[in-house]
Amino acid sequence: MKRINPIYTGCGPIIKQTSTCLLYLMIFVTCSQIQAQAIARTGYFMENATHRHLMNPALTPTRGYISLPVAGELSLGIESNMQFTNFIYPSNDGNELVTFLHPDISTSDFLSKLSPVNYLRTDVRTSLLSLGFYTGSSFWTFDVASRTNVSMNLPYELFAFLKQGMSSDQGNLYQIRNLSISANEFAEVALGYSRVLSDNLRVGGKLKFLAGGGYAKANITSMDIDMKPDEWRVTTNGVMDIYGKGINLGKDEEGTIDSLYLKSPGLGGTGFAVDLGVAYSPIPNLNLSLAVIDLGSIRWKKDNIRKATSSGSVTFSGVEGFGLDSIGKNKASDQMETIKDDLLKMAKFKETTVTGNELQKLFPTINAGAEYTLLNNKLSLGFLYSNRYMTDDRYSEMTGSLNLRPSSWFNFSGSYSFIHGKKETVGFALGFVPAIVNIFLACDYTFFHVNPQFIPLNTLTTNFQLGVSVPLGKGKLPKMF
Repeated sequence: MKRINPIYTGCGPIIKQTSTCLLYLMIFVTCSQIQAQAIARTGYFMENATHRHLMNPALTPTRGYISLPVAGELSLGIESNMQFTNFIYPSNDGNELVTFLHPDISTSDFLSKLSPVNYLRTDVRTSLLSLGFYTGSSFWTFDVASRTNVSMNLPYELFAFLKQGMSSDQGNLYQIRNLSISANEFAEVALGYSRVLSDNLRVGGKLKFLAGGGYAKANITSMDIDMKPDEWRVTTNGVMDIYGKGINLGKDEEGTIDSLYLKSPGLGGTGFAVDLGVAYSPIPNLNLSLAVIDLGSIRWKKDNIRKATSSGSVTFSGVEGFGLDSIGKNKASDQMETIKDDLLKMAKFKETTVTGNELQKLFPTINAGAEYTLLNNKLSLGFLYSNRYMTDDRYSEMTGSLNLRPSSWFNFSGSYSFIHGKKETVGFALGFVPAIVNIFLACDYTFFHVNPQFIPLNTLTTNFQLGVSVPLGKGKLPKMF
C-alpha cells in the first residue's frame, strides 16, 4: 500500500470537521456534549503583564488596569503527546484530506506513530470583567471569568480497533484499558489582594467563588472486544458521572443510555477555591517565588447528578449494523458520529441511583520561580517549574526565559520549555504599554510548521494568551517589586 505523506494543501471544510476528531472519540460516553495550562508561563517574569497574578497572586504588574470584556484576557492551552499529522492525511489524488480511518492509509504506518497511552488536554479561560489597582504598595484584583477544560486518555488499543477492525479470518481480540475523559465548564468570581511585608518579601492571596455549569467524567477501566466472523462479544467495566442542572438521559427499550439532552439548564453546583503566593528576595538581584493555584472544589447537588455504569458482557450476533468496515470512506463528521454510536452500543451504559451530593475537586497547580536580574533590572534570567495535579496524572514543565525590559512601556521575554512541545518549545511574550492601552501577547510553544489553514503539523501542544486593557496608576513598591 502506498504511503501517504502528511503534506497539506487546500480543503478547508474537511479540516474544520476533522479538527474535532479526537474529542469525538471520547465524547461517545456523553453522546454529543463537550486539562492543560492555558496561562502562558513565558509571561511569569514580565513586569508589565497585567495578568501575571493568575500564576502567582503575589506578583503584580507595574501599573493597574481595567480590561476590555473578553479581549481583556483570553487564554487557550492544549497539551498532547500526539500530532495532528497522525490523524489527517492527503488522499492519493491530492485533492482532498482524509482521516486515519480511510482505507488508503496504511494501518502499520498510522499505529506506529502512537504511544501506549495518548493524551489530550485543553483549557480555555475567558475574562468577562477584570480590574486591578494599587492602594499604596497593596494591589487589588477583581475578575469574572469563564473556564472550560477537557482531559482525555486514549489507549493505543482503541485506535487499533478502530483502524484494523477484524483483520484476521479467525477473528481479533482487543483489550482496551483505561479509556477516560474529564470535561468541565464553570465560572469564577475572584477577589485578590497582595501586599509588601518588608523590603524583600511580598505575599498575596485570592478567594474565588465558583459556579458550576457542567461536569462529565467517564472511565472505562476495561473493554474486551472479541471479534469473530459470526458475532462480537464485548465485556466492559466502566463508570460515568454527569453533573449539571437540567441534564436528562435518553434510553432505549432495554434501559441503555443512547442520548443526552438539556432541559432548563442553569447553575448546578457552587464552590470556592483559593490562590496563595509569595515573592522573596534573599540577596540583591535574586528573586524567588512560589504559588499554589486553584486549591478548591465545587459541590454538586444530588438532583443535578446522573450516574451510569457499564459492567458485564454483551454478544452482538450479526454485526452488519456497525460501520467500521466502511466508515473511513465517509466524510469526517459522519465518521465520528458512527464511532460514537457504535461505541455506545458496545459499552451499554445504564443509569444507577444517586445517593447524595458530589464534590468535584479542581486541578491545582504549583508554580515555583527563580529570577536573577542584571543591568539595573533591564535584563533578567528566569526559571519556572510548574506542576499540575490532575485526576489520573500530573503534568510538569520546566521553562527557562530571557527577559528584556528596556523601558516600563515595553517588555519582551523569550523562553524555552524543556519537557513538552517536541521540537517547537520556543516561546515568547510581548508587553506593550503606550499611554492609553496595555497589550499583552504570549505563547509558550510557538509552532513553526502549519498547513494552509494554520493548523500546527508537528505537535498538538501549544498555548496562546492575549490581553488588552486600559492602564491605571502605579504602586509605591520597594525596588525588588
